[in-house]
Amino acid sequence: MALLSRRNLLGSVALSAIGLAPSVAASAQNEGKSPQGKRLTILHFTDTHAQIETHPEYLPGANQEIQAMGGYARLKTAIDRERANASGPCLLVNGGDEFHGSGPAAWSAGEVILAPLKAFKLDVFVPGNWDPVYGPARFRTLMSELGCPVVCYNLHNTETGERFYPASVILDRQGVRTIVVGVTDIGASKRQPPAEFAGMDTTRMDGLREYVQALRARENPDVIVALTHTGLTIARQLARDVPEFDVVLSGHSHERTSRPFVEGRTLVVEPGCFASFLGRLDLVLNEGGGVAHHEFRLIPILASAYPEDPAMKALIDAALAPHRERMARALGATETVLMRYDLFETSADDLVAEAVRAATGAQIGFTNGFRFGSPVPAGPVTEADVWNLLPMDARVKVGWMTGKELRDYYESELETVYSRDPYHLNGGWGVRAAGLRIAFNARADVGQRVVSMKVEGKEIEPDARYTVAGCEREGERLDIICRHSGTHDVKIVGASIQETIVRYLKDHPQIALRRDGREVALDLPSMVFSQDAVLAGGEISRAPSTPFGLPS
Repeated sequence: MALLSRRNLLGSVALSAIGLAPSVAASAQNEGKSPQGKRLTILHFTDTHAQIETHPEYLPGANQEIQAMGGYARLKTAIDRERANASGPCLLVNGGDEFHGSGPAAWSAGEVILAPLKAFKLDVFVPGNWDPVYGPARFRTLMSELGCPVVCYNLHNTETGERFYPASVILDRQGVRTIVVGVTDIGASKRQPPAEFAGMDTTRMDGLREYVQALRARENPDVIVALTHTGLTIARQLARDVPEFDVVLSGHSHERTSRPFVEGRTLVVEPGCFASFLGRLDLVLNEGGGVAHHEFRLIPILASAYPEDPAMKALIDAALAPHRERMARALGATETVLMRYDLFETSADDLVAEAVRAATGAQIGFTNGFRFGSPVPAGPVTEADVWNLLPMDARVKVGWMTGKELRDYYESELETVYSRDPYHLNGGWGVRAAGLRIAFNARADVGQRVVSMKVEGKEIEPDARYTVAGCEREGERLDIICRHSGTHDVKIVGASIQETIVRYLKDHPQIALRRDGREVALDLPSMVFSQDAVLAGGEISRAPSTPFGLPS
């Protein structure tokens, strides 16, 4: 991978080299049939995580490098182009996680995102697991001001049992009747900080298939689409469990599918994250409903290919103007790219975990396996960069665990990342640590994955005590550190997580973090970019010719 500085981000890239050339999925329904019938184009983006400006992005493949991509102004240009050449009605849908992921978003409780996002004129929105980050009241306000239908089957009021939003919406456009059903992250209300989801429950999925069957019988749609924020593996399972869906649009896991997965008769796609990609799905529909023919393109929003839409750029500049000075504040420098694209150890998480460990003196510093955060190229590290990697502030805790508790904790966390049951998957890519070296088998049985855990060069002992530290989830009990319940003698330290990182960069003004093998899956390649590829049990390329190891 070419580790480019900020000065060299505007070069072009050959799409075929990174597996992003336009493609048509090969499936039985496309073979030997001419594309005749009603037409529908769906444009889909999701998980932009407040990355409303052009930013560095990672493109794995034959020519691995960092490129300048994304930003709402370039995405708007791409959307307008695609809308202009649609041969029928064109829907623009969003899969959530829009209001969280940057310093300005956090400092304004999502306000900087609202006007630019509304300017896209979305047809429908499903909330993501991070959209309630500023609390339930603020979440409902943001949803009410979006200017488009918000749908979610499984977001319920814990007191009344009623849904906060309709489960679905009917969109009649140019003679095409589309039903969109929303589904959000099923485990969000259990895994996210409790204060964010107070009074909200995302776990109730009972009756979904019967609901969709009734919709089809009653409304006679041309096509039924699930707009989901569940992760690709769960989205594929939903397609198998509810075959009445014609299309499942996936979000949450930041996967880049270069062609649809076909589960029975249902198409499943996910278009990456950070506004770096736009998914376009063209459908030709059967007379009695369902898909007769489909084509999909994953469109990279390269700075070299898409100029910025002036009106959108003006909205973004106005929103960010009060925050520019703070965003640009220099905190340090890095000799290596700080990046979070890997299921295992990442340089971005190494920075956070090392900072926690250094600030507390604990033997082990923990951080969650977050997915958000665009790469920080070699060069200066600004306050905006740090907040992109960790777009929240929280108190830091320190306590201790026994070796047995530490091992059990990791076994539990690994199950949420590598479970054979898609509905047991939760959260991100697994806990990350400094001061701990772990080897495991990702595809082993539940509770049997950990092979080795070493602290200070020695295998952990079941009855020994190990000091641990991590940041607090707002609203949780004191004894919980990085979701481990029952941590002993927990105390709050003086500095917040953001202050801890700033202090670490001050003490280490020129960092050079590289993956050092502190977290290794013995049964997988050393770098893995697709969680779904692991869980599907297929071969995972060590140097993928397509994005994140997904099939071309």
